[in-house]
Amino acid sequence: MVRCVVDAIGPLAGELVVSVATSEMVSALRPILPEAAFSVDRRSDRGPIEGFRGGFDVAIGDRVLVAPCDAPLLRPGLYRLFLRSLGRQECVVAKFAVFDPLRAIYRRRVVTRILRSDESIASPSALVDRLRCRFVDPDRIRAVDSDLSSFLDVNTQADLDEVLARRERQSGEGKRRDGGIDASGSA
Repeated sequence: MVRCVVDAIGPLAGELVVSVATSEMVSALRPILPEAAFSVDRRSDRGPIEGFRGGFDVAIGDRVLVAPCDAPLLRPGLYRLFLRSLGRQECVVAKFAVFDPLRAIYRRRVVTRILRSDESIASPSALVDRLRCRFVDPDRIRAVDSDLSSFLDVNTQADLDEVLARRERQSGEGKRRDGGIDASGSA
């Protein structure tokens, strides 16, 4: 799954940093993501904000594209939209009824400064509350991800079944569009 995420947004980034909870996870992921730098949580049981703290410390670029590792249907167009929307803001975040701070773009220097100066920030949402943020509404998101596949996280077998069904539908649609010809030119 994490390879799918990297394949979707990696081409838009100048570097790849993966935040993980334990060093054992680095050992498991390194063969899958040999191009990645890894950040291991310094403190356990802090959730995604600990991954932000470590990942932003490792990152070197100005803009950090954040994505969950369990969202294999992420669309590159979503992150292109975020990049176009950033302007002078400190972050760009998708917003439906609530905002999603794990599918977003952040300015590294600002986030790093805030996280280093305030250990009480307990979540990515609390971090976003401290930033000048542009929220991207559902209509603009649907223009680049009509079925909102980018927001399907795989946490259960039912979620995985849904991802596989969507991929199968997309594969079938692609064959119909190209007349049933695969990449080798065969029908």
